[in-house]
Amino acid sequence: MTHFSTTYASLRQDAFTTAKQAFLYIVIDTNVLIDYCGIIERFCEDVEASRYPIMIIIPGVVLSELDGLKNRPGLQWFARQATTWLLKKVKERTTVKLQAMKETLSPGAPAESDDIRKNDLAIRDCCLYFADTNRGHGALMVSMDKLLVLECQKEGLHTCIPSQRSWSSRLLAQYLPVGVNLELFQEREAFPRYRPSRSGKRLAQTEGPTSTRLAIADDDMMDIDDFVPEAAMPEEYVPLHARDSLHAQMAEHFTLVLKDLSHRIHKSCGDSLVISNSAHAPAYKKTELGEWTAGPCLEYLQAKKRFTSEPWMPSFFARRGESGWRRGQDWPPVMWNKALDMLEEVGRKFDDGALLSSISAVRPHVLEVWEAKLRPN
Repeated sequence: MTHFSTTYASLRQDAFTTAKQAFLYIVIDTNVLIDYCGIIERFCEDVEASRYPIMIIIPGVVLSELDGLKNRPGLQWFARQATTWLLKKVKERTTVKLQAMKETLSPGAPAESDDIRKNDLAIRDCCLYFADTNRGHGALMVSMDKLLVLECQKEGLHTCIPSQRSWSSRLLAQYLPVGVNLELFQEREAFPRYRPSRSGKRLAQTEGPTSTRLAIADDDMMDIDDFVPEAAMPEEYVPLHARDSLHAQMAEHFTLVLKDLSHRIHKSCGDSLVISNSAHAPAYKKTELGEWTAGPCLEYLQAKKRFTSEPWMPSFFARRGESGWRRGQDWPPVMWNKALDMLEEVGRKFDDGALLSSISAVRPHVLEVWEAKLRPN
């Protein structure tokens, strides 16, 4: 396996200001963004910190599929998270790029009557385009669709199917066709995964260690070809883990949505971008807009239009490491619902469809994680 040279490793990641920069491209399928968006987020953070010339490619057809899933019961919450994160990363112009119309080997739609097959061929074509070593360091196709993976392997493409039980930024990095320092990639997830249920028994599933003392067992993830010794078998649904993981998703997602809303209002009002050093200035005036967390966003929006709020509400949407952060299980269900009610009022006051749609998508998940019964192991 070839390795990135120290020269490449030290180059700043910016495909848009360094036109001749050669990248290793990673093409991501829709199902990976739905099930593992948090892992891809972490991987991008690790790439940016390591400064490796790696670029995530989102095929055009994947955007179309995500758009269709935003209104599909059971998947809309996950689709909206992925879409919001993609919008953020594309604006940053660092490690995520959308496939352009000209970036294809086969202009025009594939001659297939089956839409799923047509989409698979379009994704394969995207991967073939970026795999051309005249364009960079090659490409890796990441998908949970085994038929698509076989299609790509048939063409000699490098592929990766995420592990169903344990995946991380480092495990993805291990599949890269160009060698990297794996120590620079996070080995495990910050929270147990909260993702769509494959059995349909509930809206989502989460895996946790067998040593957890409060859990309910389920067979959501039991596949014949995924046998794990009983002693090492994780619980497939752990209510406490689900509450923590869903809350982490909510904090991340709604912070991004609130920042987008604040940016829109800030721009339409023509507010000053000058940072204040006054001790008496509100928090949002002491920080650049791009650095705002949920707290300054809500404080700024409150200054524009009054809405019902309580002092603890900004802390509910604090992300891990931010002031006021607490685990999801530490917030009682009444606070979860009050926090969403507050956001819903904000969405109505500012006529923000993205915020209102996201609240509608997540409410069934909030209900489910708090209705799940805890039982001692």
